[in-house]
Amino acid sequence: MASYSFKHRHQLLFWVSMAGVISAVMLVVFYTNTTLRSIEKNLPNTLLVELNSLSVVLEEVSDVVSATQIAKAMPSPENLALLETRIEKVHNSIIELRDSFVADNLINASAFHAVLAPAIADLLIWSRDGISGYGPDSEVTLSFMEVRIAEAFHQAIALKHNSQQQAQQILDNQRQRLGSFQQSATIMLMLTLLIVFFSVYLLIRQITLKNREIKTNEQLQEQHNLLESLLQNLPLGIAVWDKNRNILHLNKSFTRITGYTVEDMPNLSCWAQLAYPDPEYRQYVVEHWRYSRQQNSIAEYRVTCKNGEIKDIEFQAAYLPDSRIINTFTDVTERNRNEHALQESRKIKARATKMESLGLLAGGVAHDLNNILSGVVSYPELLLIDLKPDNPMRKPIQIIQDSGQKAAAIVQDLLTVARGVAIAKESVNINEVVKGYLQSPDFRRLCEFHPGVSLDISLDEDLANIMGSQIHILKILMNLVSNGFEAIEDKGRVLITTGNCFVDSPFRGYNTVDVGEYVLLAVSDEGKGISEEDLERIFEPFYTKKVMGRSGTGLGLAVVWNVVQDHNGYINVVNSEAGTTFQVFFPITGKERREQDAPLVLTDVSGHGEEILVVDDVETQRHITSLILEKLGYTVRSAASGEEVIESIKKHHVDLVLLDMIMAPGMSGRETYEQMLRVNPHQKAIIISGFAETEDVKVTLSLGASHFLKKPLKIHDLGVAIREALGAGHPGQL
Repeated sequence: MASYSFKHRHQLLFWVSMAGVISAVMLVVFYTNTTLRSIEKNLPNTLLVELNSLSVVLEEVSDVVSATQIAKAMPSPENLALLETRIEKVHNSIIELRDSFVADNLINASAFHAVLAPAIADLLIWSRDGISGYGPDSEVTLSFMEVRIAEAFHQAIALKHNSQQQAQQILDNQRQRLGSFQQSATIMLMLTLLIVFFSVYLLIRQITLKNREIKTNEQLQEQHNLLESLLQNLPLGIAVWDKNRNILHLNKSFTRITGYTVEDMPNLSCWAQLAYPDPEYRQYVVEHWRYSRQQNSIAEYRVTCKNGEIKDIEFQAAYLPDSRIINTFTDVTERNRNEHALQESRKIKARATKMESLGLLAGGVAHDLNNILSGVVSYPELLLIDLKPDNPMRKPIQIIQDSGQKAAAIVQDLLTVARGVAIAKESVNINEVVKGYLQSPDFRRLCEFHPGVSLDISLDEDLANIMGSQIHILKILMNLVSNGFEAIEDKGRVLITTGNCFVDSPFRGYNTVDVGEYVLLAVSDEGKGISEEDLERIFEPFYTKKVMGRSGTGLGLAVVWNVVQDHNGYINVVNSEAGTTFQVFFPITGKERREQDAPLVLTDVSGHGEEILVVDDVETQRHITSLILEKLGYTVRSAASGEEVIESIKKHHVDLVLLDMIMAPGMSGRETYEQMLRVNPHQKAIIISGFAETEDVKVTLSLGASHFLKKPLKIHDLGVAIREALGAGHPGQL
């Protein structure tokens, strides 16, 4: 009320001042008119007409100056139209002034016209067409117009001043008559100017205060709009409620994240029922939130959204002094998913590194064991050839041979874990592998050991073929079936399934997969499942929950994993309390299966005295290989190093070289073969190793070596490879 009274008094004072100014001006005008009428009788009519015309034009030019400034400051259509109207008015007045010139031109009306006419003409053109591509309403055009008319206006004022001086000279003759009038007019003029100045001051002050008030209101509105925009468009969900838990505000992001609006939850008590429908989890959230609120910490919960989707949402609350509470909601579902994927990627990388390290260790051990096992596998085979069927030593030697072959199979598993074992791949139908395994002694023994477990099969009759090693596919099947039987403690069922499928998304343990058609081999059991801790490590070598020495070596699933990798396939584990399913995916091939050759007898692979050079840095290996070759009917010579081989073939021609790949010290098998080709570009060779198909092996095969054989050597395999290398057979791997 006090503010209103003050404002009212201020306005009243302003209007009283304005009334005084108007009254004073009217008195001055009255007195001036009376005096001018007296003067008019004595002054030439031409002087009065020109002075009056100049004054009128100058006032109109002043209006144009003001209109130009206003249009520049606020280029609205109304202001621009007003400016054009005033320009046209001045233009018409100047034309009239020009037409009213008198011959003697007492007060320089022609000079006045010469100054204003071009400026007004320019403004008239610019106000309609603009300047140099800029429109009439552009800031550039209005700036030019303001400068142009202001300059002309100042020159016109100067001319008017000169005209007034001339007029004054004319009026000096009447000065005595106007003395008393001039004194009175001066006093009245000063009083009028003082009142006008005061009124203008009040008017400017009022306008300033009004503008300040408008600006302040605009700033407050802008801040309000900014705050509202921030609340609505922040990526954070925001909820505000009062001390009575009534929801005061939910922004758009809150609804976007959760789907809920104020209509869904007018009170905070509705939130718990909507977001946490599970009573146990709801109770956990309530207790945890109460504790988190006391600690002023950030909390994260699983929220059930309006559409049923479950999201991970991060909550943080701020408590205002007026008891209102602001809670922010951040959807961290994608972040958690990415963090989980990153952790999985790191686990995969760590697992791969671990597997690689264990593989190198296994490969080194396997190489040494293969050299040792040559005596246990190859010697019994040689002895059995010479022993008669009724010889009492035949049975013990066969047991030694079988034990050696079992040990060699374990070493082969080590090499498979080493990821580099030579695998000869051909077109394979997994259904045939399954059927063959079910007829094997290994499967019969497994069934005898687990009488309460039954096996069912579901094989796709139109199963596509894959490119792979039948022996290694069989290893996968044997290990998975064995694991399935052993996972069932009493009675249960194991299911083998095959089928064709299309893979287009990654599995657990893989970041990406090659999209395409695959053959699926699945082995399911009804055991109690695999714990999450064990699931992370089941494919590691020697990690097993079985009884070592009874159930296996701990290499079974490691062999499975590595064979799958060597076949460019994928393995997925579907695990639950009701059992476990191992799914193995192999890329399909359009290549048809090759018919198996009939078994060969020893005479089929015997030689005819061809000379063969055996190269190995281990003396026992040279001795065993030489005995086998002699038994097959070949002439044999031996060398202990690559350097010795080069010197030997320079002096003597040999039909074939059996070349060990790993020899130390001295040249390796690859380096030796490269040197051999320089001596004899057509030298035939078979490479042998107790380790794996390394890069050196691949290079040596590409240079022309016909076969790659793994230790320990078998007489039949060695004989076939030599016959193919010396004869017309095709090179390959055995």
